[in-house]
Amino acid sequence: MSTIKYRRRGLIAGVAVALAGAWVVSHEHASADESRLTKTTLSAPVSKADEVRGSAPNFSAIVAQYGPAVVHVEVVKENPDSEDGHSGALGSGFIVSQDGYILTNNHVVEGADDVTVKLTDGRKFPARVIGTDKAGDVAVLKISGTGFPTVKIGDPANSKVGDWVVAIGSPYGLDNTVTSGIISAKSRQLSEDSPTHLIQTDVPVNPGNSGGPLFNLNGEVIGINSMIYSRTGGFQGLSFAIPIDEAMHMKDQIVQGGGHGNGTTLARNAHPRLGVAVRALSGDEAQQIGVDGGVLVVKAGGAAKAAGISAGDVIIAVNGIEVDNVEQLQSMIARARSNVSIVVARDGEQMTAQVELAPRA
Repeated sequence: MSTIKYRRRGLIAGVAVALAGAWVVSHEHASADESRLTKTTLSAPVSKADEVRGSAPNFSAIVAQYGPAVVHVEVVKENPDSEDGHSGALGSGFIVSQDGYILTNNHVVEGADDVTVKLTDGRKFPARVIGTDKAGDVAVLKISGTGFPTVKIGDPANSKVGDWVVAIGSPYGLDNTVTSGIISAKSRQLSEDSPTHLIQTDVPVNPGNSGGPLFNLNGEVIGINSMIYSRTGGFQGLSFAIPIDEAMHMKDQIVQGGGHGNGTTLARNAHPRLGVAVRALSGDEAQQIGVDGGVLVVKAGGAAKAAGISAGDVIIAVNGIEVDNVEQLQSMIARARSNVSIVVARDGEQMTAQVELAPRA
């Protein structure tokens, strides 16, 4: 299995592995070893009394209502090294509109010659790759027809660390496999160059889960399962999902930007960069600084530094809208155009900075 190694603070902490499929499980089109697949048994749904005692909630209603909108994605790519000149890949996806628009990961369909989507009722449809965002690892597919089942889109900002979440996908080609866990952390950035701040969970996901939805307990999709973090290439308790609000923004850019089935790829500079590292404020810190909310700038560089923002500032508003948390700030910058007006608190006073956002290199 080909992997992407990641060094942090001088220590190799593990391996970030794209969950592309059962035949092709990474960007390098390596073969997966399905002999490693072990059988597991899902526990029976628990009663309301068990929920009260702290056991896992019953996810059956979510699966019954939204499982039909989760699809199995089959990809055929050219491969000169194979006997027939082709290789296959498997992944997951989910339908976001009744006329057949589907979200999945870019790495699932990258380089695809043919894409087929299979629904839970057994129907298969040829799919067009409307467009992709390689940097954000999002792809938009389209199948012909109307009246398809759809998921419900949620707001990741409303989720909290410790919340239960559910993944549905096709690990190793096993359609509509359901796994669950909790949100372990939010706003994870696996590299300084990444445009996306990921949702970290301990939900068991494996090759083939890529592109599948991550649901909250309201049955709303809050993320796209995309990667695991592992020393072995297999699941070790660390999985990552792209926040759905960022993914939907990429989808809108692709569709509105003229993607009509020709595989349009968004430019990397479609992701504006503010150039700050930030964290949440504690209540004591907010009281000491004299603010009701906002996020603390830990490090400033690039466009933010050029506009006069520095470490220790508290960002309290962007374009006239108050900033409540890190996820909201990231979402606002992701949706911004070339310039933003940012209000920061510093030394008991407020200042406004006009920031010309920098494109990602």
